[in-house]
Amino acid sequence: MPDVVYEKDASGVATVTLNRPDALNTLGGTILQDFGDAMREATNDPAVRVVAITGAGRAFSAGAQLSTTRPAPAAEGARPRTHLDAVQSMERLHANWAGAVYACVKPTVALINGPCAGAGFGMALSADFRIASETAIFVSAFARIALAGDNGVTYGLSRLVGRARALEILMLNPRLTAAEALELGLLRQVVPAEQLIPVGMELCEKLAAGPTGVYALMKANLAFAEVSTYEESLKQESTGIAIAQVGPERQGAVEAFLEKRDPDFRL
Repeated sequence: MPDVVYEKDASGVATVTLNRPDALNTLGGTILQDFGDAMREATNDPAVRVVAITGAGRAFSAGAQLSTTRPAPAAEGARPRTHLDAVQSMERLHANWAGAVYACVKPTVALINGPCAGAGFGMALSADFRIASETAIFVSAFARIALAGDNGVTYGLSRLVGRARALEILMLNPRLTAAEALELGLLRQVVPAEQLIPVGMELCEKLAAGPTGVYALMKANLAFAEVSTYEESLKQESTGIAIAQVGPERQGAVEAFLEKRDPDFRL
């Protein structure tokens, strides 16, 4: 079985399923490259309008696969691993994991079916929407293994819950239930396990029926606003409005309004 399963339906929803259930969908085997490839395929496919991400088995993703043995000593004469090597390795990981989700111009929905930890937590935070099963749990996990955090966990937490609460989650490493994550604002919705996929697909189909080209502009505007001044953000919005006004989605929406009917953005 492949480490990642990629499917798409007639409504324009692509589903990317992490498929290492026996290993809690940790980062091992080919899952990293396969996930990055699947996200890029969905991003570049004009027939795909929304991307759903979930995990096979009882976990969403428990993050990095940690070895249970001490690392073997380097072979005699081998070049020691440098700081630059480590940075480049993490950059490749980010580009194929959380970064691939954040870079997607289409709406992304994480359907969190179980444990979501470490790099899995960071990847989920990189999605636009998160719906969790009542059985899901969330753990940053980094402090326990003496790592500072990666895969967008710092970015996502600071923007969703603020600096103080983000530090609490990172440093104290609490085990958050789905209900607690919802209360903190990390989730859009919590549902019984058997309803996760139906409820998630309902949201995906609603998004797929919308103006996905304009959604891409909205995402770009928000990303720009996070690093810009108010005045700069207004200019970015002006550019987005100008692009949207001459686009086919706007034309269809105006025609639908004048004809007193709902717009069909799939045309």
